[in-house]
Amino acid sequence: MINRELRRAQEKSKASAQKQRMVAQRKKYAERKREEKKGLWKRITIFFKEVRQELNKVIWPSRDEVTNYTVVVLITVTVVSTFLLALDYVLTHLLQLVTKGLF
Repeated sequence: MINRELRRAQEKSKASAQKQRMVAQRKKYAERKREEKKGLWKRITIFFKEVRQELNKVIWPSRDEVTNYTVVVLITVTVVSTFLLALDYVLTHLLQLVTKGLF
């Protein structure tokens, strides 16, 4: 008896959830249609308003954080470029040795 009631309650909640999803999809579709009907300039202004809203949500780094990140990037670039320079130098000389030895 309890299982039947529980099952019915679950089926009702599934049905209502599905109905809510359908309503949400219809609303999204209707909203897209309304936006398509708007003019070009209206869509552009809406876009920039949304961009401004999103930029207000951004947590910008402090001056110290930017300085630290910049130093880390510069050090990393220096180390990697030095490694590649050394690797290029070694491989160039090895290749010269191999080619001189073969001919």
